[in-house]
Amino acid sequence: MNQSPQETHQAATIITNKYANRGRAEIRGGEVAALLRSLGCEVEHHQPLSADQSREIAKKAIADGRHLVGVGGDGLIHHLVQECAETSATLGIVPAGTGNDFAYGLGLSVDLQSSSKAAIGKAQPVDLLRLEDNTGLTRYGTTIATAGFSAAVNIRAEQMTWPRGSSRYTLATLRELRKLKRYDFQMTLDGIEMEGRCLMIAIANTPAFGGGMQIAPSAVAWDGKADIVVIRDTSALNLLRMLPKTFKGKHIGHPAVEILRAERVSINLTNSGDYKSCALRSDGEDVGSLPQTVTVVPGGLHVAGLSPPMQTVNESKEEPK
Repeated sequence: MNQSPQETHQAATIITNKYANRGRAEIRGGEVAALLRSLGCEVEHHQPLSADQSREIAKKAIADGRHLVGVGGDGLIHHLVQECAETSATLGIVPAGTGNDFAYGLGLSVDLQSSSKAAIGKAQPVDLLRLEDNTGLTRYGTTIATAGFSAAVNIRAEQMTWPRGSSRYTLATLRELRKLKRYDFQMTLDGIEMEGRCLMIAIANTPAFGGGMQIAPSAVAWDGKADIVVIRDTSALNLLRMLPKTFKGKHIGHPAVEILRAERVSINLTNSGDYKSCALRSDGEDVGSLPQTVTVVPGGLHVAGLSPPMQTVNESKEEPK
């Protein structure tokens, strides 16, 4: 990062995922474009049809020195971050998806006026997760990288055409619980090796995934470390009872829940039945198969409109709500 983040944004490129939140994001994108023009910005507004198109538009905007604004949910932001990560580019975020876990984890508003103005505001650095597989392929995550039960639910939900919205994930969860899989895991956390059997592992940069499930309520994206949540082997009934509690972080303290912290995590999970390598998901997106190494990148992304000092959030870590 040889250049300082951009701080004045008269030329903005807005990228909207028009399919997000059942199409509501398309309307929000138009509103954001109109508002920024009224504030004197020269605006380009794009509604790409694919993740690859989103990345190409973002790449060009960054090369042209334009300020980048994403209007959508965690999936869109995930793809834009692949172009912004570990560069001097600034990313503005207008939450318009069904989950918006990254935006909420940073304290960003969903209000049109507030979020639009914040999206062209002064940038603050936040941490990212760098994900590297055995081939050397590198990706980045903003919220949580997870494997095991949670990733299986994510994959099953993607394959379902009905129902729509959050109900699809509820049904996918119940179906995965019917044939609950156990996994053998091996992890190295900052050089310390551990292994065992689990249902899932989450490596958290921010507190929530899945549209508000506070799986790691103490995680913050500016302390240089990830919170690692291991849900050890337990019964399907215990897991079913635990899941609703995650929306308020009340699963912490359960005997099957272990919380660790590290800057670098090498992780592998294999299904205890067939020993096949497991998928890794980050921000709800496919980021390849395990084994992988997840490293926290302090200040790896510049996000517009955050309210300093970040330390005020750090102070609340001991008492998650």
